[in-house]
Amino acid sequence: MKLFAISLKQKTIPLYLFAARASELSKVVRLSHRSRDERLALQRTLDRKRLKEIALYLREPHSLIANNIILNFDRSVRFETVQNHEIENAGFLTIPDNTPCATILDGQHRLMGFQLTDKIDFELSCIGFLNLDENQAADIFTVINTTQKPLSKSLLLDIRHYIGKTEGEEKKAADIAFYLNTGSRCVLHRQIRIASGEKGVISLDSLTRLIMPFIDLGGVLERGVKKPEHIFSHYLNAFFKLYKLPLNTATLSIALSPVFERVIRRGRALGEEPFSEDSFTDILSPVSDFYWEPDLLKNREGRTRLIREFLMRLPEGNNRELQEWLL
Repeated sequence: MKLFAISLKQKTIPLYLFAARASELSKVVRLSHRSRDERLALQRTLDRKRLKEIALYLREPHSLIANNIILNFDRSVRFETVQNHEIENAGFLTIPDNTPCATILDGQHRLMGFQLTDKIDFELSCIGFLNLDENQAADIFTVINTTQKPLSKSLLLDIRHYIGKTEGEEKKAADIAFYLNTGSRCVLHRQIRIASGEKGVISLDSLTRLIMPFIDLGGVLERGVKKPEHIFSHYLNAFFKLYKLPLNTATLSIALSPVFERVIRRGRALGEEPFSEDSFTDILSPVSDFYWEPDLLKNREGRTRLIREFLMRLPEGNNRELQEWLL
């Protein structure tokens, strides 16, 4: 097959920009995964879970793949320049039909994900090298995989939320997190990191994941609760004022743990709903002298131990899941 391409050179290495359909590329790539027996191969073994995730994404109505698939063609592929008055260095790559003649330097999961779809196929942007030697190919592969820095999960969540791509519990949890970050009376006011490099005590992604279990199916605030963002704000204010803990990811993971569920259920049993900051202080009063040992706050096992001890001291509720969690 012949594919229109544009040739350019970076330092001494020529490369070719072209477009090809996923179905065409999959017929000419050679999958070789690095192992003890394949020392010259570069790519890791395909991750089937990731392939399924990509396939599900490709089935969405507005899916697209804007990243380049980067290939290294062998000697059977050639490039011929043609005269084009509009585009310099234009020409055609001639590639043997249905013959494995290229290895993938970047994008193997994106390309192979198409094979798990129901014949979904579209053009992909590609960069091709011609017959790089082993050292050159390995060098380019390592540069691609060490200099590319993925966007933070919090920034991606912020963008998806802004354009209306969050749904269900994730959207509700993100709404609450944004409220806590912008509410001037909340202890988390301007304390939530969204982009890398921002100041704050917890990332947007981490806080959203801490909130979700309480508003998800079966969560203590799943249904019939008006303005759950106010509940979280009042609770966090009361919790951190009462215990005078430093505000960070570790202490927030304790506050937004089964401790929060126990406090809500205890408050309902006492008729404290709707919850104010003062009502949360009252609910926590039986354990107002609880000592959150600093050394135990530093690791997951220590925090789990503190949560267990705290729940044992707080007056019991009737939630069987909490009792099971304590065992």
